[in-house]
Amino acid sequence: MEDDMAVDANNEKRVLCEKIIRDINAVFLKDADLASFEIIPKETNCNKSPVVHVEHNLGLESWCAQHVYDHAHRTLISHRRQTSQQQLRTLQQQQQSDALAKYLNVALLINPDVTTFWHIRRQLVQKNRLSINKELQFSALVLSIKPKSNEAFAYRRWLYSFQSADAIDWPNEISICERSADRCASNYHAWSHRHWVLRSGPCLLQSELMRTEKFLRKHISDYSCYHYRQVLLGRAYELCFCMPSGEAQPQLGSLLELLAEYGLPCEPNTEALIQLMLPHMNRSTVSVQRLRSFLYCCNVAAYDMRLCKEQRALYGPRDCFELHRRAALKFIVEQCVRLQTEPRTATMDTADSLQLDKFDYGQHPFLEAVRQAESALGGKHQRWCNLHLNFGYPVPEATWRD
Repeated sequence: MEDDMAVDANNEKRVLCEKIIRDINAVFLKDADLASFEIIPKETNCNKSPVVHVEHNLGLESWCAQHVYDHAHRTLISHRRQTSQQQLRTLQQQQQSDALAKYLNVALLINPDVTTFWHIRRQLVQKNRLSINKELQFSALVLSIKPKSNEAFAYRRWLYSFQSADAIDWPNEISICERSADRCASNYHAWSHRHWVLRSGPCLLQSELMRTEKFLRKHISDYSCYHYRQVLLGRAYELCFCMPSGEAQPQLGSLLELLAEYGLPCEPNTEALIQLMLPHMNRSTVSVQRLRSFLYCCNVAAYDMRLCKEQRALYGPRDCFELHRRAALKFIVEQCVRLQTEPRTATMDTADSLQLDKFDYGQHPFLEAVRQAESALGGKHQRWCNLHLNFGYPVPEATWRD
C-alpha cells in the first residue's frame, strides 16, 4: 500500500512538473520579447500556476523550482544517454527538438552552470533546430538572473561565430555586459566578454570612454572597470585614435590642468604641448596622427588622474583610486619616453622593449617636473615609481615598512 502511494505521489509530481514546464514554454511561444527571469520567493503552493508573466518579465515561484529542475534534468540526461548511442538520429525530427528545447529552457534558467545542457543547445543550433537570434535572446534572459554566467557569455560568443561582424549589434552587446556588471560587482566574466567586444567589434572607443566613466562614478570600488578603462586607453593609443578630424582644436583641458599642477603652465595649443612634453623628439619619424593620438590619450589619462583625486576627496582613500591614478601616470610617462627614444615603433606593443632605466629624466623639463612632484606622495608611492618608472628616488630603508 505504501509503495502504491509513493508511486501515485511521484506520478502526481511528474504531472505537475510537466504542466509547469508547458506553461513556461507557452510564455516563450507567446512573448518574443522576454527581458528577464526571476525565481519568486514563495514557500507554499496556492493552487494556481506558479509561472508569472508580466510585461515581458517571467517568474517562477520558488516552492516548485527544485522539483521542476530535477524533472527537467532527469529527462535531459536520459535523452543524452539515448542519443549518444544513436548518433543523435532522433534530432532529425523537429517535434522532438522542440520538446527537448522546452526542458533545456527550464533547466538552464534555473541552473545555467551545466555545460552539458549548453552543448545540447549547440547541437540543436548546428542542426538548424534552434534560431540563432532566439538563442541570443535566451542567453540574455539567462544573464538577467545569473549575470556571472560564464557559460552564457561563452555561448553568445559561439553564436556570433556564425555571423559576420557587420550583422552584430555591438552596442546591444555592450549594454548586456554593462547590465551584468551593474548587478554583480567585480563581474569577471562580463568584463572579459566586454574585452572581446572591444577587440572584435567596430571602433567603440569614444562611447566606451564615456560609458565607463559613468560606471566608475556609480561603482567606485569595482576595479574591473578601472582595469577595462586602462585597456581602452592602451587600445586607443595602439590604433592612433583621437577625436574626429572635424574638430579643429582637440579638447586638452585636463592635460593643461595637469601640467599646471606640475608647475608647467602651457599655451592651450597642440604645438606648445608637444614642445613641452616631447622636447627631444625627432619630428620626421612621427606622424601627425600619432601625435594627435598621443595628446588625446594623455588628456584622457590626465582626466582619470583628476577623477581619482575627486573620488578620493568624496569617498576617502581607496586602493582602486590609487592604483588607477598610477596606471594613468605610467601611461603618460611611458609614452613620452617612447616617442623620444624609439618613435618608429611607438606603440603599446613595444612596452616590453622600453628601457626606462637608461632614460635621463633630468634632460626633460616635463618628466623631471613629474618626478619631483610625485616624490611628495610618500615613501610607498616613491617605491612604486622607482620600480615601474625608474625615478631613482633615494627611499629610506625604514619606509619599506609603510
